[in-house]
Amino acid sequence: MDLKLNGKVAIITGGGAGIGAAMCETFAEEGVNLIIADFRPIEQTEAYAKELANKYGVETMGVKVDVSNPDDVCALYEAALKKFGTVDILMNNAGKMGLNRIEDVTINELRKFEAVNIEGLFLMSQGLIKIHREQKKKKSWIVNTISKSAFTTNSGGNSPYIATKGAAASFTRGLASEVGREGIYVNGIIPGYVKTETTKSIPNAKERSEAMTKIIPVGREAEPKEIADVAVFLCSEKACQVMGALVDVTGGTML
Repeated sequence: MDLKLNGKVAIITGGGAGIGAAMCETFAEEGVNLIIADFRPIEQTEAYAKELANKYGVETMGVKVDVSNPDDVCALYEAALKKFGTVDILMNNAGKMGLNRIEDVTINELRKFEAVNIEGLFLMSQGLIKIHREQKKKKSWIVNTISKSAFTTNSGGNSPYIATKGAAASFTRGLASEVGREGIYVNGIIPGYVKTETTKSIPNAKERSEAMTKIIPVGREAEPKEIADVAVFLCSEKACQVMGALVDVTGGTML
């Protein structure tokens, strides 16, 4: 589908793997120039950026960034503006996951979840909004990756993740209400069970996948590309009436 995004510039955080990497490729397919921001070794991110540039003929750059660090975020936006002159789209996809039973959660561990999953959203969104206002842009887009865990869960031991993703959902709607009239589209996507390299490598991955399949109404886990397709659609004119939405892409799991 031609979403008429050719020539736009997008930052994708957590863009080096999983859903974020799929977002990068889907945007590249649409002719979008990319800043791939990830906390993994910069050599890996730069290699993926080069791969997409060669495959789709777009301009790309890889940046190592901790989205919870104001200095890193500032440097990321400075690098983006130096290379591309603007940023049109922000995909707030970076997030911290992990199992932490309540009796084991320390305040420092909780703050790590808060730093990435909440503060990172604020810092990255502030940067995009600043560019939108300074350049007097008519439209910009922010899409936040939430989680079905923010609304429903059938597992225990991940309350820090659940709590911070719940905050991210509320932040999405609050920010949309605050800046939507300026032409800044703010929405969220809610993935459910998605096949990624991380989920494939966990203990008992096959058994977990079989169990998940039984509770997903569409009958299977999602591929990262299927989540990315919805995220990219939200940054197009075809989604011009979608504002402050939290789009369920869980295959019906939340039913």
